[in-house]
Amino acid sequence: MVKKHRKNNFFIVPYFAIIFFVSIWNTADANTDSSVDISTVELSNVECLLNWAQTFHPNLFSPLVSGVQSSPPFTYRFYPVTNSYLGVSSDDNHVYYLGPDGISPKDIGELSTFLNESGCGQTTHPVIFIHGLDSSADTWVSYRNYLINNAGWLFGGIPTYDPETKTVNINCPSDLDFPNACSGGAGNFYTLNFSNNQDLTLDVLGGELADIVKAVLANNPGTTKVILIGHSSGGLAARGYLQGLARVLDSTSTIPYREDVAKLITVGTPHQGSFWAQACHANLDLFDIINNVGICDLLPGDIDSDSIAVQELQPDSAAINTLNDLINHPLPISVLYVSIIGTGQPTLTSIVDFQDGDGIVSDSSQDLINLSGTSALQQKSTKIVIPFRECANEIEIPIIDNVGQTHTCETTDITIGAEILRNLQ
Repeated sequence: MVKKHRKNNFFIVPYFAIIFFVSIWNTADANTDSSVDISTVELSNVECLLNWAQTFHPNLFSPLVSGVQSSPPFTYRFYPVTNSYLGVSSDDNHVYYLGPDGISPKDIGELSTFLNESGCGQTTHPVIFIHGLDSSADTWVSYRNYLINNAGWLFGGIPTYDPETKTVNINCPSDLDFPNACSGGAGNFYTLNFSNNQDLTLDVLGGELADIVKAVLANNPGTTKVILIGHSSGGLAARGYLQGLARVLDSTSTIPYREDVAKLITVGTPHQGSFWAQACHANLDLFDIINNVGICDLLPGDIDSDSIAVQELQPDSAAINTLNDLINHPLPISVLYVSIIGTGQPTLTSIVDFQDGDGIVSDSSQDLINLSGTSALQQKSTKIVIPFRECANEIEIPIIDNVGQTHTCETTDITIGAEILRNLQ
């Protein structure tokens, strides 16, 4: 359940959760210009890492700097505002940092460790980003641009399922800064579009995803699995495919899971449904607010309270109950599962009861671990507080007072972005 938001300031908010960089040499001269001793492949990885550092840690590395300097054995950048150096030594392939105190360089550890942390280096599987309710591939634009411009990933494009021809077309968007950044075919990652995501059931969305996964693998010969990242209801569509519940529209036959997913990362996904959907669909008198503003308006845009999507996202809907019947429809144990949980907003779980969450989905509903029958799965969950900012929304409810949501901020949140990167390897 998410509205699309174009945010060009993605990853600009200071991020303090990971303090890991350390040490560059205290004798390095920022003006030195000599040949780089690191290979082209390694240099690309070093630049990716430096881009990641200054993007996620602007409090330590400012302003934004491009390119690298060299003072053998170091390849580095100097940040004049924070008076700091960050670089890598070709002698030991370790990361070094020197701060404004200039006391002594500190060695944090191996470059390879931080390449995994930052999502740099060789990707093991193509990644498919899945949008949620009443949204599109555009919800991932800021993250897409980061992966292209800062991580050097090749964008495969936007795979879209055509229900008329029952085929998948992969196209490149027109808003890319670098036309060659999108192939329209092979790539490291993709941001899909469902054909319709208010009037299709979750199992049909899963069917479209099944064909999109197949098309992505066909465009990347030699690969056999993908990584799926689903925001909100997009995570439920992914589960529908994994659990063998997916189907083509107007067909009762289900599509078997093809053992072609390495990992499922869900972000703000209502694994147990959302009371927001129940209240929105019911049009409860409690939420009939001044100026015709109601609970549906927590998500900006044209949400149809009677849509199939809103009905299926209610707790204990037939769709949710079927997905959560893991005895008859188990999740494959070969897949790794990560639940990224948005918190920080009181979230209605009944008419007057609140629980922590993102204002739309409670924290317990976002956590796949809470489902009965998941103990044998390889899984982890991480709670992240989402700050209330422009992408958020708030409505006034009599008696209850204001209710807000940051659910729509999750696909542009810096901390969630860091957690996604951390889990891609």
